[in-house]
Amino acid sequence: MFRFSMNNKLAPVPLLVKFNPLRFSHLFLLVAYISLTIGNKAAQGQASILRKIELGFSTGPLFFLGDLGGNMGAGTQFFKDIDWQETRLGIGGQLNFYPVNWISLRAGYFHGTLSANDRHSPNLTPNDIFRFNRNLHFRSRLDEFYAGVEVYPFRMIPTKRVTIFDQIQPYGFMGVGLFRFNPKAQDTDGTWVALHPLRLEGQDFAEYPGSKGYQLVQRNLLSGIGIRYYVNESIYIGTEIVYRKLFTDQIDNVSANFYVDPTLFDTYLNPADAARAKRLYYQGLYDLGGQLPHQVGIQRGNPANNDAYFGQNIQIGFKIYPRKDNRFNCPVTY
Repeated sequence: MFRFSMNNKLAPVPLLVKFNPLRFSHLFLLVAYISLTIGNKAAQGQASILRKIELGFSTGPLFFLGDLGGNMGAGTQFFKDIDWQETRLGIGGQLNFYPVNWISLRAGYFHGTLSANDRHSPNLTPNDIFRFNRNLHFRSRLDEFYAGVEVYPFRMIPTKRVTIFDQIQPYGFMGVGLFRFNPKAQDTDGTWVALHPLRLEGQDFAEYPGSKGYQLVQRNLLSGIGIRYYVNESIYIGTEIVYRKLFTDQIDNVSANFYVDPTLFDTYLNPADAARAKRLYYQGLYDLGGQLPHQVGIQRGNPANNDAYFGQNIQIGFKIYPRKDNRFNCPVTY
């Protein structure tokens, strides 16, 4: 009665890159220092190929879209499927380099937390009831480093005088990035346990050849829209929404449409990990009549769709090069 038919998908291609968030933060600070040095040298009369460099900071909510948690209904997307109770604030920093007025090359770092909990499902429709009774949860630290391009369409329009559109600047953003995650769940003793080593879906078990291991460092694609208001020639405030397309379905450590035979944990894991895996792989509220989940055929996850996450940030930024800009004081001549 619990069996669902699901479509299979190809396992994500591992990205064998060792990710160190501390090194990335150091790299960001190094780039910021170099940019400030360029600005200082240019102010002393040396040439620069860049029109402008900005340093910005952002914060805002980060939303997870995956197998766990979510809102009412089956197959809902984006804002409709947000687990609002698990929303956490993230923080980030970025550098914008302007080779021309209407294009910005952007490099940034973002840190936050992704989480979801089946117990927050509304428990109203069949899909909500399924998730509620599955009763799984997770949280994961997120560290992301990315680079991309911003395009400002208003700056592409020739003008001979200063208008409000010189201060209000909408833009589109596209980029690529690397991010690190590490899903954890709370054990019965209250400790948060890393799930990746426990292989809860039989990853790389001979008995489950379709369940492959995954890397904790993955690539993503970023796309978004935003708008900035330039308070003066040196300061801006703004907001943006950035969506991340992922190539993994394991952010929440839930993907397979089956539960494994828990006796196999003793074969592939050490005794301590095997004991934890048996406690965490299934936490359902179903009445199985004394049978185990894999014997009944209960669905665990949905391998048909990869996970995703997005954020809405509030920004503040400062021009760090050049030190003077008369863009708001004089008309632009074409």
